[in-house]
Amino acid sequence: MVIYKLYVLDPTARVVTSMFEHLAIVASVTIFGIQHSGISALRVKHWIIDRWGKEGYSRIFNVTSFLALVPASLSLNFRDWLYFLQSPELVNPLLFLLGAILLVLSVVVAILASRSISVSTVADMRTDRKPTLVTGGLYARMRHPLYLATILFLLSLVAFYPFSNILTFSLAFVVYIVIGAYLEERKLVIQYGTEYLAYRKRAGFLLPRLNSRKD
Repeated sequence: MVIYKLYVLDPTARVVTSMFEHLAIVASVTIFGIQHSGISALRVKHWIIDRWGKEGYSRIFNVTSFLALVPASLSLNFRDWLYFLQSPELVNPLLFLLGAILLVLSVVVAILASRSISVSTVADMRTDRKPTLVTGGLYARMRHPLYLATILFLLSLVAFYPFSNILTFSLAFVVYIVIGAYLEERKLVIQYGTEYLAYRKRAGFLLPRLNSRKD
């Protein structure tokens, strides 16, 4: 009877444990999102700059972002990331190829986007955003190419490592990236006004708009 109970309860315990692990991942990404969007909010940013200056803001942003991301990162079981060397028979060639393609695309998009604007500026890690709106290069076709590059990278992780915790982490981050992009656009409308509203009609959100509208 005891053996039977253990046999029945053990799978249930594993399911419950797994559920809590995934909830913890989502909660950690949510905390990171609140930290990232909260600190980059205009009121909070200006309040920090008034007291500690631009360098102080950059330090606070970097440190708090790192601390907020650590719990989620620790839940990804990095020891399993070399499974394709330890157990190559588990590798799905099609998924692995898809992951490689997505990774290359993410790097290409990030490089092209960074030619027009720095990663730190887009991420609000610096506070000296140029007064002129950047609409050249890749930004002529899409408004958030660096966010797109991040999403492609996260999707490549899912293809390379088809683990449930990686999937949860990546999907939670993709959701936050979309929400964060919308929140950033609200700030950009405040900062650039009608200039940004006109630009928004010409360029796509996360995907390139092939036919720009010039109203």
